[in-house]
Amino acid sequence: MPETKSADAKMKAAWIARFGDPDVLELREVDRPSIDSAQVLVRVRASALNRADLLQRQGKYPPPPGYPVEIPGMEFAGEVAEIGSAVKKWKPGQRVFGLLGGAAHAEFVATHEDLLVEIPKGMSWTDAAAIPEAFITAHDALWTQAQLRPGETVLINAVGSGVGLAAVCGYGRRMDRRQRHQRGSGSGWRPVCKDLPEANGCQRPHDAGGNCGRR
Repeated sequence: MPETKSADAKMKAAWIARFGDPDVLELREVDRPSIDSAQVLVRVRASALNRADLLQRQGKYPPPPGYPVEIPGMEFAGEVAEIGSAVKKWKPGQRVFGLLGGAAHAEFVATHEDLLVEIPKGMSWTDAAAIPEAFITAHDALWTQAQLRPGETVLINAVGSGVGLAAVCGYGRRMDRRQRHQRGSGSGWRPVCKDLPEANGCQRPHDAGGNCGRR
């Protein structure tokens, strides 16, 4: 059961009135989200725009269950406004950022306390809001899925994307990896991997889009 009542609490949010071009977006007053005992209510100070948001506006990307079709937005930065009775990690006023399935293009969002990260001192709201989608995805692809380790070689395909740039600038260089970058799109990454001279090619060829192979 919700701990906070939103019946009398309103907020402004970007609203997809119908599917189509950018002019279908409206600024509407809607109910502010309520929180349960393990959730945090965050006052949003900045939110980023992603490809999924554009597709959602066009009717080509249904958000995950539990998130509204009408309010886009996947990443945000803001300050803790309220906390549930079981929340231990956060207190009102702390600066946080996070990633959601949707509804971040609004003045407030509700999320589980474990899905928030404290914003480093000195980082702006806008910089923090641009981190979660690209950098968390890159981290998951390199570390969790591909299980990349120091000294191995990684081919980062399509470095023009946010995730590709995050992988190169945010992780590859900092973790002392040998890298090769491929611009553009297509399925030509496996031959490129095989042609790399050092370390006998890529040790862990991995396609985060669904198909992966390892050697």
